[in-house]
Amino acid sequence: MSNAGSYTTGAGVSYATKDVKQWFVMIKDVKGRFADNPLWGDGWGWALYKPEDKDKNLATNYKTDCLSCHKPVEHKDWIYTEAYPTLSKE
Repeated sequence: MSNAGSYTTGAGVSYATKDVKQWFVMIKDVKGRFADNPLWGDGWGWALYKPEDKDKNLATNYKTDCLSCHKPVEHKDWIYTEAYPTLSKE
């Protein structure tokens, strides 16, 4: 179980809520294979999906749509691990 916390996406954020509001998806890319794609960079592929349209990535450019929210965890390879107990080393 995870404690809720305040993040750049809002206050009281928890992975364990009953109503999913959105999915943030990151795919690790250590080779930088998609340099010409605006959704790939800084070692990741970036995406945002909403329940209303699960087939459409709402992000169009990771630099404008994703990095500002992930800036506080740049030192942790852009990943918020606090809200995801499965990513914890404990």
